[in-house]
Amino acid sequence: WGRRGALASLDGFTIRHHASSTASALLLAGWLASRLGWETRPLQPADGAALCGRAYTGRSSRYIAVRLEPFEQDVPGLAGVTVAWDEDRYKLSLDRAEGGLRAHECSPERGEQSWLVLGASRGEGGILGEGVRQALLRDPTYGPALRAAMEFCPDGG
Repeated sequence: WGRRGALASLDGFTIRHHASSTASALLLAGWLASRLGWETRPLQPADGAALCGRAYTGRSSRYIAVRLEPFEQDVPGLAGVTVAWDEDRYKLSLDRAEGGLRAHECSPERGEQSWLVLGASRGEGGILGEGVRQALLRDPTYGPALRAAMEFCPDGG
């Protein structure tokens, strides 16, 4: 039951983004929801500028907590993402960092571990979001991801 297998049992995820990059955060959330076959609902404003809500698995009434939150950073784009499973006992975060991408993992078996993926982000503005966009543009999953992202959009927004 490695990290990849844990995706099917996610309890929630948080996407951190520059305040002007909500669309990029919605697209990443939509991609994840469409790839894992979740039913999406509009997110609602919470805690100021954050958007929160739930996605539902197709097989059961189990839900996945979804949170998009603005993050203070100098460049537009995505700042990071955290996924959690097994009632938040396990978490994996990837965040933009100087020199690369900072990974942080929490689990009962291994405790907390952090490491830097060198060169994963060279500091270019919006590199994480741009990488996601470029991958999706060439990917047949772009259409389903975009549809799910639009379903996540708050009502009237």
